[in-house]
Amino acid sequence: MAARFFVDENDLVLGKALAQLHDGVVYPGHPGLSDVPRGSLDDEWLPVVGARRVVVISRDQRIRYRPVEKLLWVEHRVRGFVLTGRKSQSTADSLRILARHWHRIESVVETEEQGPWMYAVTEERLREIQLAD
Repeated sequence: MAARFFVDENDLVLGKALAQLHDGVVYPGHPGLSDVPRGSLDDEWLPVVGARRVVVISRDQRIRYRPVEKLLWVEHRVRGFVLTGRKSQSTADSLRILARHWHRIESVVETEEQGPWMYAVTEERLREIQLAD
């Protein structure tokens, strides 16, 4: 199985649930991505994910505001989707939102092969997040 999507360790339960639903979903500690062990920090996994061209799915809304992580995202041409919202989401909520938009997510991944890019995923839509300052 080739890794296509990476769910960061902030939501390991979501990653494992998505891996049950979709081929190619990996997370820290997954045998399909052995160079990202459990406990890997953002600045450790971002270069690996970028080099392997694996698409990130995360609930870490702050990643786009942290200078080091944002710089690594851009430098390593990472592509990804960040679940954003005004309220805290359960894993079930995140799965429901991702299921609603999965066809569109797949379409973006196929048509926007070159990174870096980041999309916010909300109940209503996908919205591109500008990475340039």
